[in-house]
Amino acid sequence: MEDGLRQRLGLPQQEEASGSPLNETLTTDADGITVLNVSREDVEQGRLERYLREFKKYEKKRLRGKVTLIFDGYGQDPREIYQIREITNWIDRLMKNIPHLFYFLSRENYSMRIAFFCLSEVVGRAGLEVSITKEQGRRLIEKVVKSAVVYSRKLKEPAEAQFALAEGIVEELGYDQTIE
Repeated sequence: MEDGLRQRLGLPQQEEASGSPLNETLTTDADGITVLNVSREDVEQGRLERYLREFKKYEKKRLRGKVTLIFDGYGQDPREIYQIREITNWIDRLMKNIPHLFYFLSRENYSMRIAFFCLSEVVGRAGLEVSITKEQGRRLIEKVVKSAVVYSRKLKEPAEAQFALAEGIVEELGYDQTIE
């Protein structure tokens, strides 16, 4: 990882990150992915309380990269999740209440990408490719990664876990595509 990016993300020096291998419990979970079903009614009413309580439980269980958000009731809607204003507003409010949201989000089922696009201003789409401005994408990726890393550090996770978390989010959200 480039040193300037490492500093912007609040990661320790690479030398600090070397040492013992990553603890197995930080990278695997025998229970697998936790699915959080979000009802259309809760989205449309702007209800977050129940979901904030769920994330408190996830914090205690340290479900890093293990949570997938599913929005129920939108199966017949022809729009993509990130095109539905009620969902993007709901995700934005969730992120304001849980700034380290991306610590929990899984790469499975594109949960992390969907949340990212909900927080972004999408400027175009061609097939499966979604476009946002490079500058906006870079800033948002750095923001969500930094918040996740700060939370990881607060949990006293080892530097290796912080780097793995940052690299996973950076890779999943396509940070390299935002560099000019």
